[in-house]
Amino acid sequence: MTTKNLNTQTEEEFQNLMPISGTVDTFFGEFELDHSFPTHEAAERIYDLMDHQRAAQLYLWGVPLVGMTRWHLGNAQTYTGYDYNTLLYVKTFNERRGILTANETTDYFWGFSNTRNAALMLEMPKGVTVGMIVDMWQQGITDVGIFGPNSGDGDKLVIVGPNTPAETLPEPEDGQSVHHIETDQLMYVMRMIGTPEEVKTLSHQVRIYNYGQEPTSKIITGEDKFMACYQPRGLAYWEMLHEGINREVVQEKDRLFMYWLRMLGIEKGKPFNPTERQIRILEDGAKVGELMAKTLVYNERLEGVLRQNNWRMILGGDWGDGIKFSQRMKNYDIFDPRARYCYEAITTSPAMTVPKPGKAQAYIGKFEDEDGVRLHGGENYVIHINGPVPAELFWSVVIYDTDTRCIIDNRHGAAGGKATMGSKTPGLRENADGSYSMLLGPNAPPKGWEANHVQTIPGRGWFPYMRAYGAKAEFFNDEYKFPTVNKVKDFGEVVG
Repeated sequence: MTTKNLNTQTEEEFQNLMPISGTVDTFFGEFELDHSFPTHEAAERIYDLMDHQRAAQLYLWGVPLVGMTRWHLGNAQTYTGYDYNTLLYVKTFNERRGILTANETTDYFWGFSNTRNAALMLEMPKGVTVGMIVDMWQQGITDVGIFGPNSGDGDKLVIVGPNTPAETLPEPEDGQSVHHIETDQLMYVMRMIGTPEEVKTLSHQVRIYNYGQEPTSKIITGEDKFMACYQPRGLAYWEMLHEGINREVVQEKDRLFMYWLRMLGIEKGKPFNPTERQIRILEDGAKVGELMAKTLVYNERLEGVLRQNNWRMILGGDWGDGIKFSQRMKNYDIFDPRARYCYEAITTSPAMTVPKPGKAQAYIGKFEDEDGVRLHGGENYVIHINGPVPAELFWSVVIYDTDTRCIIDNRHGAAGGKATMGSKTPGLRENADGSYSMLLGPNAPPKGWEANHVQTIPGRGWFPYMRAYGAKAEFFNDEYKFPTVNKVKDFGEVVG
């Protein structure tokens, strides 16, 4: 191989690119050099610049861990009797509305476990469950249930963490699969589908325990309580990140980021006690970092995830463009796609991020109408959904609040808390041509269209996710035409 000659810059060119004494003009302002020494004033400003830039990037880096840590601690602090190896049964609108981009169609069971003292054993019964295992950095370990390796015939998993003692691993047996994770803690999410009796029977057959313990299951209900898992703002964000890194192992790929944190007063094994200067930088870094996260979500620049009429594949796209369950590519680990997804949503799995037609969940999102205008809660809109939707289990369109990324909080509206229209919506109205009209606006819908309506909130933005569980090939190859979103003055323009 011929090596290109890179040693072509002359001494004169080198000197002309930065003065010995004088002003250096940069994107971030002018900085003075005195005989090549940064002046004291310039040095102080440069250190501020370095620390502010690092704080903003550390915000993006920490988004997945902060989201998972807040979710776990929120469960423990909100629900009596909650602990590791406990399934929380979430069903009501109020129980879901603090969870990033949750759906309203399935019954949720979720919880956290710890592998530090012994391997985790998770036994799933045969049945219609769409589930996953994910670590604390939101790396998807495996699917369980109908989209998992055993296609719903039951799973018997052994989860081994970085500190799991070797003597706590069970002897291999038929039907057992062993999965290694990079964090001590992990989360499981199970979406169970069926009648209330079927869901109850299925959930009570799940077994979650650490090796050496009695195979059992513990289920507690959400008690219609609100619990937020979206990332906190201000200094609270960094306090949650500090808590998260102190509960977990430091991965090799994160050691440089841990150094950045140390320079900002956050260090593993030490109290959270930043200086006044560090506090100012951390607070500003959280604001700038969140602005970056919002921009990554709502102003997409990666072409691989953009689809028809500006719908976006939330969890897909070409390799390198959308987040993948492992977060690892051939020559790098993804950064922007991870921060983007983990700011707007939470948890991943192989079936979600590398979908196979008929054995996958498909998710698409849209952040403006057909005229390219943002979606405002004080206006009326109609989402036109072509039918039939190519989904074997169900499809839905869920409306989320732009600020929280959670289901729109319209509990005090006419419907008393409803953010979804889909194939499982009772009383869903179908158009004569097999399509569907979803009505969105601040006022009540025309009589007879209540099932197709979601009430929006003036002064707040919103965005839709469309889900297709068991999505067919047409959902991925552009054969199925995605919905349109149009602003209307009155619903009477569209429906009779």
